[in-house]
Amino acid sequence: MPAPLLTDNDVIDLIARKAGFAPGALRRPTRICELGLRLDAYMAVLVEIEDRFDIEIDDLVGADCVTLGGLVDCLKARVAPPMEPRKRA
Repeated sequence: MPAPLLTDNDVIDLIARKAGFAPGALRRPTRICELGLRLDAYMAVLVEIEDRFDIEIDDLVGADCVTLGGLVDCLKARVAPPMEPRKRA
């Protein structure tokens, strides 16, 4: 069975819950450093995403992402189904 699709809200709502924000309070431009998450809480979010979406997140993904939108885009790229090669006409 394929892994479920990951949406912006999946990641942002999960982080909001871990950081103590109301669902919908965070947006893509929100800087991760402004959330007040301890490193262990942030890592717990990434582990939960790995488990739920059956992906592996290396340390660089978390370190390179400055905003929630950047993190979401990195994660989506990891769960995107592989593109099938085009058939020649």
